[in-house]
Amino acid sequence: MVKFIIILFFATAITTTTTTAKPNKKDYSPTPYGYVLSKCMYEVPTYSKMKELKNGSTLVMLANNQGSYIIPKCKSNNNDPILIAKNHEKIFDEEDEKELKGSPLPPDYDGWLQYTELNTTDLNVQDTFDAFTNYMSVPEIPKSKPQVLFLFPGLQNINWIPKVDPEPEFFDIIQPVLQYPGNGFFSKGWSLKSWYVTVNAGAIFSTAINNIEPGDSIFCNMTRTGDNSWIVIGTVKSTGKSTVQTCQNDRLKTQPWAYNTVECYGCDGCDTYPSNYVAFTENKIYKDNKLLNLKGSLWKINPKPAKKLMCHEKTVVKENSDTTMYFDQQ
Repeated sequence: MVKFIIILFFATAITTTTTTAKPNKKDYSPTPYGYVLSKCMYEVPTYSKMKELKNGSTLVMLANNQGSYIIPKCKSNNNDPILIAKNHEKIFDEEDEKELKGSPLPPDYDGWLQYTELNTTDLNVQDTFDAFTNYMSVPEIPKSKPQVLFLFPGLQNINWIPKVDPEPEFFDIIQPVLQYPGNGFFSKGWSLKSWYVTVNAGAIFSTAINNIEPGDSIFCNMTRTGDNSWIVIGTVKSTGKSTVQTCQNDRLKTQPWAYNTVECYGCDGCDTYPSNYVAFTENKIYKDNKLLNLKGSLWKINPKPAKKLMCHEKTVVKENSDTTMYFDQQ
């Protein structure tokens, strides 16, 4: 098959004005790392390889030498932020208050609602982790649909939490992610994608695996493949199907922050959570091909709480690092 290169151009000129308008929520979409400019979100075929270029654009190389194309550097016409951070949240909360009028939960009840955090310094490791794997359980379908609910483990270059921290200048996260509602109109259950969110490109995700049933399990794998490259894999245990992407970027040389997370947007009631728990088990982190000794007491639970919890959420970490996040809808 003949190789091809497709270059994407934006016809709209980029303004150079220094006036910053208020971000418009209609221009953003929720991702497993907060709200991102919708025009800076890209689906790539599974097994694609991403490489950030010197000009900030991203080269997407398709599997089996099927060709490549360019994702341009994410830019906005009025200096809007790519990621919505703490300094923009008040604007979004005012819009949410109108949309969620009558909801039993406040308009800002979203973001990382439960998470655990681990840093290289907790394990006396220098600079970076080299791999993070675990199994993530697939919980029951929520009784009511949120806008979107995300469950994932992830690795980051800095300790940045959406809605809690100011806008980052340099940032990357890699993560295999379960989401509900699933991807696409005909998806009835959970969907699984592998995500790479970065300030330059925006949010890049692999082709979804749809209709994943409660009771299944996802093997999550984030492993270094080179000095500045990683492979991100989510595999459905019952079928063996995987959704995969590889990303390369100098900021990925160091990924010293590990997380297990529950994140929700459009949560207008406690019944937008699953009726049971989500478990992250067999958590394993590696450095220089050596398995590190993970003690449950090393994981921090919700170290940057964003709000008062109202749905009896609770996270328990066992000494072997098995982590369970409960949603006690009382």
